[in-house]
Amino acid sequence: MIRGWMRRLRDHRSGAAALEFALVMLAFLPLSLGMIEVGLLLWTHNALQTTANFTARCVAISSPACTNAASYAVSTSQNWLQTGALTSSGVVVQTGASCAGGSGNMVKVTLSSTSFSAIPMLSELSTNALTASACYPASP
Repeated sequence: MIRGWMRRLRDHRSGAAALEFALVMLAFLPLSLGMIEVGLLLWTHNALQTTANFTARCVAISSPACTNAASYAVSTSQNWLQTGALTSSGVVVQTGASCAGGSGNMVKVTLSSTSFSAIPMLSELSTNALTASACYPASP
């Protein structure tokens, strides 16, 4: 009696696909989410670097749009980043700075942001800031 029940259970295949799917998803789902997070991290860093380049150039050529460099950087970053990813407190502008291989007459912009995760809980746990800096020669 017990032997016949075990044989029927062994030969029953209706839940095999669901079980295989569940086992594969245990590894595949975290891997997929991790790839999305790394892609978002790289996207955010690239957007910060581009924003730093634009802001340094704008300040260096004394453009009227850059009377307030921090607000220019924040508004420019919103073209690529989520709102609030870069705040005015994360913008540092130095004039007359020395950069690698340049003279002391450079404009250096450093941006930092900690908000890069698509999962809000990971953003709150993250203590490492993404930073990007750019130098541009100041106009005489």
